[in-house]
Formats: sequence, C-alpha cells, structure tokens
Amino acid sequence: MDLIKKIKEKKEFSGLPDSLIEKVLTQRIIKNKSDEEKIKLSRAFLRKYFGVFLTNKVLKGKDEKVLMSHISSKKRDYSSFYEKISSFVGKNFRSVVDLGCGMNGFSYPYFVKVFGEVKYIGFEATRQLCDLQNGFFDKSEFSDARVFWGDLFNFEQVKGILKSSASPKLVLFLQVVDALESVEPNFSKYFLLEMKRSLNKEDVLVISNPLKSISGRNRFNIKRRWLEDFVKENFNVIDKFDLFDEEFLIAKGI
Repeated sequence: MDLIKKIKEKKEFSGLPDSLIEKVLTQRIIKNKSDEEKIKLSRAFLRKYFGVFLTNKVLKGKDEKVLMSHISSKKRDYSSFYEKISSFVGKNFRSVVDLGCGMNGFSYPYFVKVFGEVKYIGFEATRQLCDLQNGFFDKSEFSDARVFWGDLFNFEQVKGILKSSASPKLVLFLQVVDALESVEPNFSKYFLLEMKRSLNKEDVLVISNPLKSISGRNRFNIKRRWLEDFVKENFNVIDKFDLFDEEFLIAKGI
C-alpha cells in the first residue's frame, strides 16, 4: 500500500509535499503501527498542524478579509504588528521572506503601507494556501509578491529563497517552531543555525510562538525558555514582546 498516496486521498492533505508526509510516517509513535493505524495517526497529526486551517471560509477567500477566518491570523492586527516591528528595526527593507506563511500573504497591503512595496516571498507547505494567495496577488496586481510551495524540512530549498532575496530583508518565522519540533525534536535549532548562515548582518529575524491553544481556551503553561536562550546565544536579540496572544523575538545575526 502506498501510504503517502492513501493519506493524500483526503482533500485537506492533498496539497502537502510527499516529503513532509513521509517524515511524519517515520515518527516513533507511528512507524511501528499497522498500515491502517499509520494512516489514521498520520492524518490526525497533519490535521492538527495543517488541515485545521483549511476551513471553507479560508478556501473561498479572495482578499485580506480571509485573515479574519484563518485560525493563526485572525487575532493579529497586521497594521499594528508591522508598525511595532518597524519601531524596533526601522523600515529600510528590500524584501520580506515569510517562512511557513500560512495566509500572511493576504496581509501584504498592510505591509506595503508601513514598509513600502517591498518584495514579498512566502513559503508554505499547503498548496491550496499558496494558490489562494498567488491568485490574490495577481488580481491585486502585486507583481512583487509570491508564495512558493515547499517543505521547511528541505532546507536547501529554503536556503535558495533566502540567498536570492535582497538584503536588508525581514524574515518572518511566525508560529512555526511547534510544528517543526513535533515532527522532529531539535530541528528548529538546526534550522535557525542554517538560516543564520544564509543571512547578512543587516537582515532581521522575527520569531513568534502562541501563548494560547488554537481554541483560545487554554493558556500554555510551558515556557519556551530553551528557544529564547538558544536565540540569545546565537543571535543578537533586539527585543522581546507579547502581542495578540503570541510572544515575539526580534533578532539579528551576530
């Protein structure tokens, strides 16, 4: 049985890279199960981190109003967010790279108001979300904005995007760490170190993690001190703040 093909028979997983699903199948709690259990457990995992975002309202989104329907973006006031970032690091950027962007591409009009028509490069694993945002860019005639489809675990692809984007650049890494760690513990450390090697000193990195569960009912008690300590050890941390039930770190390379 082709397990990857079987998992992707569900529409919500059909747009995910095979390489990502293959990595999920190798998880310790999944790899020794029967094929039927592997499919069930893998779909449950993928639904938690990817499928949950593909609601009908999101899939029918045509403009920035869709941000109010997407679970990870609806709490953000993007105008305030981008103004907050600019208050720490200024507005002199030539590009923005949004890794694991979700639906953030729909916030590009707000970004332009703060930073100007800077080139926007999104990177997202769910093909449906890539197609929606690229359709929005085309309709709105945002020629400097594009979302590319791919797997963050394939760092060569990520590195290519980082290397080809003009500096100084703003790199967004918003609510991605938990998903990476759930698939492969400590991968975030490897990812951040590899990212650092691909950045110039004038580039700025913004990392965020949720302070509440997706439902919003439960506040996380676990402090991600390991992440903050790791970033402080390997980057120059400019500031740390909480906003929209997220904790943010702003950093530059050392």
